[in-house]
Amino acid sequence: MDKYNILVLMEKDKETGFFTQTIDSYKIDSGLELIENAYLSEEEGEYFIFLVLTTADVEDYQYYGIYDLYNEEVFDKFDIELIDGSGEYNPRWILKLKYIDKRSEMERIINELLEIHKAELQRVLPLVEADKAKYLGEFEKEE
Repeated sequence: MDKYNILVLMEKDKETGFFTQTIDSYKIDSGLELIENAYLSEEEGEYFIFLVLTTADVEDYQYYGIYDLYNEEVFDKFDIELIDGSGEYNPRWILKLKYIDKRSEMERIINELLEIHKAELQRVLPLVEADKAKYLGEFEKEE
């Protein structure tokens, strides 16, 4: 396996925020650079993966445009919770999904979520560029 296509999942202690142990690793088909981080956390006896998706570096106007046009409903077919994850520099989305102990199934789901995210970014970025003046205006209002 190519070491650059591996996502290592670690457990994060809720109390301390420290990573306590390696849980598993998953081969990512493409787009690993769009995963800001991922970790496992226990909540009331159940385990969840928090998968933080992001974008390549963007200009300020693109930041606003991506959030404006990104359709979060693309994840509706999955049993996940989408947590507000506004990024400081680049847009980001935090997906909370139930951990499945079967590696192949979890790997398949993570790869599918990543493919959907990539496709949505590919749909949105040209639209942002086409309406650049609008999003430059949004950026200037924020300053």
